[in-house]
Amino acid sequence: MKNKILSFLKFKRQFGLGNTAIFALYKCFPRFFVLLHQKVGNSGHSTWPEMAFVQPVMVINKVLDYQSWSDYGGALQPVTGDATRPTYIWFVPDWSNVWGGGHYTLFRFANHFASYNSRNIIFIYNNERHDSSATLQQELMAALPDCRLEVIIDPKLLPACTGAIATTWQSAYHVRAFNFTKTKFYFMQDYESLFYAYGTDSLQANATYGFGFVGITGGGWLKKCYQSHGGHAENYLFAADRDIFYPSEADGRVRDKVKRVFFYGRPSTERRCFDLGMAALQKIAEKYPDVEIVIAGLDLKSQPPFPAVLLGNMSLKATGQLYRTCDVGIAFSATNLSYLPVELMASGVPVISNCGNQVEWHCRHGQNAWLADPVPETILEAFTRLYDERALRQKLVNGGLATMAHISWEQQMSRIYEYVVANSR
Repeated sequence: MKNKILSFLKFKRQFGLGNTAIFALYKCFPRFFVLLHQKVGNSGHSTWPEMAFVQPVMVINKVLDYQSWSDYGGALQPVTGDATRPTYIWFVPDWSNVWGGGHYTLFRFANHFASYNSRNIIFIYNNERHDSSATLQQELMAALPDCRLEVIIDPKLLPACTGAIATTWQSAYHVRAFNFTKTKFYFMQDYESLFYAYGTDSLQANATYGFGFVGITGGGWLKKCYQSHGGHAENYLFAADRDIFYPSEADGRVRDKVKRVFFYGRPSTERRCFDLGMAALQKIAEKYPDVEIVIAGLDLKSQPPFPAVLLGNMSLKATGQLYRTCDVGIAFSATNLSYLPVELMASGVPVISNCGNQVEWHCRHGQNAWLADPVPETILEAFTRLYDERALRQKLVNGGLATMAHISWEQQMSRIYEYVVANSR
């Protein structure tokens, strides 16, 4: 008994009184806590304390399997489709922000496909929140000029189609089961198996690249990744909306001094290297207290340990206005390149990013961007070069504007549509 008391006192000193009380209850009623943990975890809103004593709980309902379409709630026979024109069904995850980069890209492409008199359906494959598609349909109508897209949330309502298009690794399992289509496509915006530690999710994501779908990839690095699994793919290049992203000066002339630096900060998205950025900005703030630091991308819950303007999640149009006020932009990508360097280039802002093939298919060191090792000191060194050398900033801006000058979304989307038509059997 004495040893148990000493053990509890030691635990109290290490983890605090609240956690110790929970620990005591857990030791008395372990089965109840396992069930409670599983229920809270499955709700998607877990606030369960990350304590060392909590035993692993099996959550098998998140593991995807090879199933029939009816197992996913689909009909045994498809709804009669429109035989007069091609039909494409985009298997898209539910969204909270219609302007989110990945979602908006899908909607932009799908709506462009529809301009060729094809029917394009946005099917929410993981719907758990909506009883009706009306709200989602209204959001699309508001976000896209001349929106021609249809939203369906009930899998039983999907018609036979020309092409079923997976847009995430999870949706690839649904498309694999959906056999009422002539051709299956994989619209791949990132190498999603890298989003996870090596485990079930990583393995299951990786397996989808061998499903044999016709690949559509964002950029050349991702095309090589997909083809390394034996598939065939065509890639599109990243463009920027020219009515939103353009330089503050018509000739792209940079300002004499660096007074404002922008950082794309999304702590919820690990591949955007928020912690690396904050460590680098700490050094920049200490060495250059005269430079204003602006962080946008997500509403941060706390103020950084240095002075900074926090703008949170912004609309697409507002980001263009912001970039034109900045003298340097910093954005990292541990996996496929984000749109931020592309949009910063189009806005006439010199870009600092990290090295790596996932970035260098678009960002070329010393030509249209300054690439550094993913270490705070080298990021500081990169910023110092740009701070001190106006000519270097101008060279990068000129290179960025030249890179973006001949790339448009309309051009890229039309090319991909032609590729899809050619591969629709």
